[in-house]
Amino acid sequence: MQTPRHARPTACSLPHLLSVDSTATSSTHATQRRQLTLDEIDRVLVSDATSRRQGTTHYVLEVYTPSASPRDFDAACSKLYDDGRTPAYCVEKSFPDFDNLRRALYTASHLAHTYASCEFCKEMILYIDSGDKRFGSGVFRVLVGRDKIKRSLQQFMDDVLDMLEHFASTEGTPWCSGQVQSHQVMRQFLLPRAPDS
Repeated sequence: MQTPRHARPTACSLPHLLSVDSTATSSTHATQRRQLTLDEIDRVLVSDATSRRQGTTHYVLEVYTPSASPRDFDAACSKLYDDGRTPAYCVEKSFPDFDNLRRALYTASHLAHTYASCEFCKEMILYIDSGDKRFGSGVFRVLVGRDKIKRSLQQFMDDVLDMLEHFASTEGTPWCSGQVQSHQVMRQFLLPRAPDS
């Protein structure tokens, strides 16, 4: 069974996965923390690279909610979405972070079953196996440029989140350990980093 793909080139809706902690930018604002569940997230966009740290380009994941308020806004996010909303918070990730996410999703799905995989795990393994084999290649990153990498990362996020949403909304189907771990891996990936003390 092939998971239906939605025609959303730069945005994706999220299912009710797990909670994400929307954190303030400094430890003095720790009391302003608010629990944000992933079913409240409207879109996740991979925006342009904003900085280079130790030679690594970091891409910003902008997380949008249907009603992001100014106090939810992370100061590191500077863009408005096409409908004028600001992101609820932003997370910086490097290309190797995306590659690690890809490997973790594959491992969770691959190790969940001894003999026959469930539909979710089969679909996740097939998607990652049939994906771009050059995903983690340093040469690929140098040759194609940031814009193509950004589009590739956005497509990867859209596809994986659509798959998680599709199988989470399937009624009466129990979740295997691979599906549970995949949701946990995505939750960890989207969590904002705690402010440095």
